Amino acid sequence: MSRPPGPKRVRGALCALALGTGAALAFAPAAHADLPGADPQLTRAPYLSDPTTASMQVSWATTTQSRGFVRYGPDGDCAARTATSASLGSPITVGTTREYATSVTLTGLSPDTRYCYRVFTAAGTDLLGTLPTPSFTTPEPAQSAGPFTFAVLGDTGETTNSGVNDGSVNVHQADVLDGIARSGARFVVQTGDNTHPGTSQTQYGDLAQTGPDVSAWFGPSYWAQPGMRVPLVGIVGNHSMTATYLSVWRQQSLAAASGGVWAMADYPSYLGSAAVSYPTTYYAFTTGGIRFYLLDTAWGNSNTGSATGGSCGPHCAIYEQDAHAHWQDASAEHAWLRADLAAHPGVPKFAFFHFPLRSDSASEPGDLFLAGLEQTLLEGGVDLVFNGHSHVYQRNSAGPGRIVSYVTGGGGATVHSVGENGCSAADAYAVGWSYGRDRGSACGAAPVPVDDAQVYHFLKVSVDGTAVTVAPTDSLGRTFDVQTYTVTP
Repeated sequence: MSRPPGPKRVRGALCALALGTGAALAFAPAAHADLPGADPQLTRAPYLSDPTTASMQVSWATTTQSRGFVRYGPDGDCAARTATSASLGSPITVGTTREYATSVTLTGLSPDTRYCYRVFTAAGTDLLGTLPTPSFTTPEPAQSAGPFTFAVLGDTGETTNSGVNDGSVNVHQADVLDGIARSGARFVVQTGDNTHPGTSQTQYGDLAQTGPDVSAWFGPSYWAQPGMRVPLVGIVGNHSMTATYLSVWRQQSLAAASGGVWAMADYPSYLGSAAVSYPTTYYAFTTGGIRFYLLDTAWGNSNTGSATGGSCGPHCAIYEQDAHAHWQDASAEHAWLRADLAAHPGVPKFAFFHFPLRSDSASEPGDLFLAGLEQTLLEGGVDLVFNGHSHVYQRNSAGPGRIVSYVTGGGGATVHSVGENGCSAADAYAVGWSYGRDRGSACGAAPVPVDDAQVYHFLKVSVDGTAVTVAPTDSLGRTFDVQTYTVTP
């Protein structure tokens, strides 16, 4: 199998360059050695979530417990305001280390405006130390027609590196996340499964601890750098069915503003499954003239009861359970979605959810049980759908009863092959990789990849009025299968 050149891999893995520090990142026991310049108390670099035109959530973790605070303001006046956490940092355990997670909401912001900030302990210690001051830009107003860019990313948070899970840096994931940092994206939509194989605080990790399935997301080579500047919005996947997901990401403002849900919810038994409480995440927001729908299509892998998956087989038992829980006519989420679609006529719409409408991956095929959801989206005027779950890239064409849909599951989890059981007629372009066979696979118009680095990717989506360009970008920074669509009311 051919490999990309070494310097490119080093650049992605050592994404300190995204901050301009010029320093290489090392794996050492102290946090400040892993994020050069940061105060030793900082264990998770500050990261952004829940972006609205008037507020932003900033979260981080430290070795000490206090009421942290953030100084922030528009560019040129970064200390104009101060926001303090409502409580002491919440205790979490990462590996063997007791840490304290803190979140602060920045308020009084203006839309489409650039802000800078720094985070502090209650004693006044600047946790970013000598690091440059990070900045972010708030979302476009709802009715704005100004151009903006966002990224779509799915199925991340794995320390497996080219099929080997030895705890070393996953260079492909590092390169993908570094690419997002350089893309100009205003925000990132994550289509589920932030970490694999589960969603523990250890798997999310910190700046210091390493090993198999440790620090697969907040490690210094991954989200530590882009997360300071690019807010993330997302939904649960089948690997994130614990309350940890909700506590890490905090999208309550967006959910509340749209009448959605960001909370643990109780589900009764379906088809012999155990009654269970799962994190439930669905909400919507409008920015730059586009209505974004983030939907919950997920179910726990071990709670399938007597579901068989129908003609799709056992891989689809979780799909069947999800459909019973979320997509019956009387389900709360389906009713909310129909009402919100109807309340926003004449607005271009995108939908994001975990289980894929169509996928030619044998291990994670398309979800036949989402036919009713797709019909609702069609009737509601949704223009594009973005899914995860299948660890491949796939673009599916529109047709009778079909919306153009993307599968973007190559954000960092081990990628899979595509087309083992054939390629569907709707599959316009798809790429995958088999580590067992050490070769690539393809469907539609796609050439067969010659390296797994070509399958790891994110989607850069640029909106300019009614023109929407989707530019898949692989871990080497190369675009492929670029498509432009016209969305109209």
